[in-house]
Amino acid sequence: MPPAPLPKNEADRLADLHSFAILDTAADAAIDEVVRLAARLSGCPIALVSLVDHERQWFLSRVGLEAQETPRDGALCAHAILTPSQPLAVEDAAQDPRFVDSALVTAAPHVRAYLGVPLVSTGGHALGTLCVIDRTPRRHDAETVQALEVLARTVTSNLELRRALRLSREMALTDALTGLPNRRALEDRLAEELARGGMLAAVILDLDHLKQVNEAQGHAAGDTLLRATAERLRAAVRPGDMVARTGGDEFVVLLPGLTDEAQARAAAARISAALRTPVSHDEYMLPAGATLGVALSTIWEGDGDMLLRAADAALVQAKRDGRGGIGWSGPEDAAKLLRRALVLRAFDAAGNGECLAGVRAFLQPIVALAAQAGAAPVIAMEALARWSHPELGDVPPAELLSIIGPERTMRLGAAVRTKALAAMAALRQRDLPVGRLALNLSAGEVEREDIAASLAAQVARAGLSLRDVEIEITEEVLLERVSDATLQQLAALRGRGARLVLDDFGTGNSGLSQLLRLPLDAVKLDKRFVQGLGLDSRAEEMVRATISLAHGLGLEVVGEGVETMQQARMLMRMGCDAAQGYLYARPMPPEAVPDWLAPEAGAEVIPLWVARPAE
Repeated sequence: MPPAPLPKNEADRLADLHSFAILDTAADAAIDEVVRLAARLSGCPIALVSLVDHERQWFLSRVGLEAQETPRDGALCAHAILTPSQPLAVEDAAQDPRFVDSALVTAAPHVRAYLGVPLVSTGGHALGTLCVIDRTPRRHDAETVQALEVLARTVTSNLELRRALRLSREMALTDALTGLPNRRALEDRLAEELARGGMLAAVILDLDHLKQVNEAQGHAAGDTLLRATAERLRAAVRPGDMVARTGGDEFVVLLPGLTDEAQARAAAARISAALRTPVSHDEYMLPAGATLGVALSTIWEGDGDMLLRAADAALVQAKRDGRGGIGWSGPEDAAKLLRRALVLRAFDAAGNGECLAGVRAFLQPIVALAAQAGAAPVIAMEALARWSHPELGDVPPAELLSIIGPERTMRLGAAVRTKALAAMAALRQRDLPVGRLALNLSAGEVEREDIAASLAAQVARAGLSLRDVEIEITEEVLLERVSDATLQQLAALRGRGARLVLDDFGTGNSGLSQLLRLPLDAVKLDKRFVQGLGLDSRAEEMVRATISLAHGLGLEVVGEGVETMQQARMLMRMGCDAAQGYLYARPMPPEAVPDWLAPEAGAEVIPLWVARPAE
């Protein structure tokens, strides 16, 4: 008996079938129930969901048949899929010339009566059939045929749903641009490999030239570079290795099953070399190359997060040494990374929103340098973040901010402002001369479109007015991150009474030009310039020129980091308006402010603040 002819769209049909990824998979309980129901409704001893593959028919679900699959040649279902729009009914296969010689008819299971309803996908392809088989000749009535058609549509709907869910999961685990696994998929695979044991190397790499390419040739060229990198990484690793894209220009390679460090070093060198060749885009050759950081699981057994952190730390060090290098994380990095991980986990466990356990707002005075009749010596109190943990103790601000990153820094800032505003309201109720409250905004906060409204709401909840606060933004943030829309919002807050201050002035790449981007009230000289007074003539000239420029623009000037009498007196002679630093007071908890404000014997006029040492 000749085999059934192939459908005209056989290649597309097989591609559609394989897209469901159900061949050779475990049984599905819902489809098994449909098949059992088909057997009961038809009164047949055999019922199947048969999927017609290239050379076989494979049974996704079966009742009354032991075989999991049979050859496609001689299969009745191979004929049924030729007419997707209608069932194939055979009353007696032994009398049908198409099937009389089929092994399925002449031997077990001894097919005589057959009714097969094609399973038609949304793409219009017959994937196979829901069929019922009897070992004696019979004709199925119209009611039975209709019932099987309904059940067949149920099976197809189930298959379509499973495919959609699988594709959705794959999309959630796949980087859309490169087709590589994304960070979530990487974390899943990393956990599996660490649970399996054995040596594993994690390689994190950043492209050296993506920003340059995007700026010079456009983002289409950058996308070409990213896709080429993905292809080269796939070609440079072994079949069992994993390549993932986890960020804009960041890729991660997992190398499981290593036997020694030498293998990891050879693999890293191979990866680095594979990425150095320029990439063609239109008529241009795009510069390529990457910097790598590598860590081995032998140091961080079972801890995937720490393994990736170690590789990232090695990458950072390699970048400091120059582009294109390979950095390695060794045992000597363990203590530092462990400390970072402990701080990060403890901070995350401290809570969300404006209520973070362990957060305090310390205050540091900003004092006037020149006597003014009727003016209070304290111009403002700057709110500074402090965080402590029951087990870790006090974590220095510089260390904390270097660990927690932009998103968590925004949480910290909101919590510190809430506490500082409450403290300022309490001090004001006691009629203490504390001036304004100076509030810092981090880079991430300044980027928020709603930052002005959020800040105004925080101030109002504390029972204060915007006239009671000044907002400090660093020069670097103003230079790189503030959109014109945000600048307008901040300017509106100034119009409602808040003061705007440019902090750390002199550290940016084009400092003076930033004075024109925002309607400011004051600038704060960076402490590096102030602490150079009396020691470096260049610092003295810089401070003098900046004070002159700021005053010409109608801005006040605050000197930060004042620690010596000499620095204070030099600032005063140069016309600096105010000072802040350890000479006057270290940052203090709010409850210590009243004692600090208590006048010393003999302190009668404002100029004595210059000579008043911190307690």
